[in-house]
Amino acid sequence: MKKKVNKFFIYLAVFSAVTLTSCGSANEDLSLELSMQEKVTILENGEWLLKGFEVSVMHTFKNGVQFTYYGTDNVFSDTPIPGTQEYTISGDLLVVDYNFGNIANYELKLSCNNNIIDFYKDGELNKTLYRKDSNYKKCL
Repeated sequence: MKKKVNKFFIYLAVFSAVTLTSCGSANEDLSLELSMQEKVTILENGEWLLKGFEVSVMHTFKNGVQFTYYGTDNVFSDTPIPGTQEYTISGDLLVVDYNFGNIANYELKLSCNNNIIDFYKDGELNKTLYRKDSNYKKCL
């Protein structure tokens, strides 16, 4: 009977240690999640290449306006193309006005040391941007 009680307490101790350790790690991970304002700040502090068009399409984001630049072989014009898109933050979403009533709400997910930003619309990946002049290719 004493052996059964000892085994019970050993199992209880191991179970408690694993459970408490797991909770501590989960709380640390939650604190690493960036706020939408922090994500937009990262977005505004870089030049971003559009996945699939990395050598020819670049976006910048400044003060609520998205600019698009065209280039050839990774050499981009100093002047953005005519036409811009305004963006704002609404809760945990980036709201982009593509003009003429076309508005999109995006959830942003950053990865690769904030060098890759995925734009999710209605839970589906819509587009991906890579930070220009970063080492994002090592993460692919």
